[in-house]
Amino acid sequence: MNDLDEVRQRREALLEDAASLEAALAAPASGARWLESVGNALSSMRATLEDHVTATESPDGTLDQVRERAPRLSKQIDRLVDEHLAIAADTERLIDHLDRAPTERTAEETAIIREQALVLLAAIMRHRQLGADLLYEAYNVDVGGPG
Repeated sequence: MNDLDEVRQRREALLEDAASLEAALAAPASGARWLESVGNALSSMRATLEDHVTATESPDGTLDQVRERAPRLSKQIDRLVDEHLAIAADTERLIDHLDRAPTERTAEETAIIREQALVLLAAIMRHRQLGADLLYEAYNVDVGGPG
């Protein structure tokens, strides 16, 4: 399997980006600064997700290694791959929405952006947990938390 330290680092990077996005969303939505902050957090999340997908889905990546070691987990692996596609698409849609959002927007428009981003955060957190569960089932190694 890929070095567990690399897996943990990728998981930590996703968690850090999720925390940055949550903090940006929680700030008062006042003008262009809020949109910029949320946009920056989403852009960082997109880059981290791209790295994650590359490392896990590449030939001989983490998911190939798990599938080889524990073919019984193929359905869970397929689910994680499907989630990669869905999370990436949702991230792109949200970034596109932000790019089109006017600096001066209604409370309803802000609420829609926040809701979409919170749904994305929930999907990412669920995905991280499913990945940790998969690795535990395949290797009996806990990558769930720091330290």
